[in-house]
Amino acid sequence: MNELVNRLTELSGQQATDLLDTLALSDIDFPQYSQDLTTLAELPLTHEQQTELARETLIVLAEQNPTQAEAINAMLNHPPPQRFDGGMSIATIVGVVVLLRTHVKIKRNTQGKWELLIEHKPANNSLLGSLIEKIQALLKQQ
Repeated sequence: MNELVNRLTELSGQQATDLLDTLALSDIDFPQYSQDLTTLAELPLTHEQQTELARETLIVLAEQNPTQAEAINAMLNHPPPQRFDGGMSIATIVGVVVLLRTHVKIKRNTQGKWELLIEHKPANNSLLGSLIEKIQALLKQQ
């Protein structure tokens, strides 16, 4: 497992976001989640923010979900598959929410600021907690 995590930390920003996007797009629930979360397209994330979120999400998935760890490892060991996304690009944060399956609601409050509401508390895990804190910090900047 440590070897996989090390490989994930060494990915370029493009490789990390592409891998996260591929995983999200392959998820059967992606169409519904992406439709429900269209307002997230308004969140302007920098390249560095996208890269950091993608890497941390991949690490959490690899450490907590053996099935996802196998898929990530397979994608790292083989050439990237050809993919067609119909011209649709997904925000990194949508991939985070979809893949973690955390019941998260992101909305604007009455003052126009973004809020992150976690409807069901995720498992107690320092990596997941750190990832959620980063998302909250990004939303507060908006």
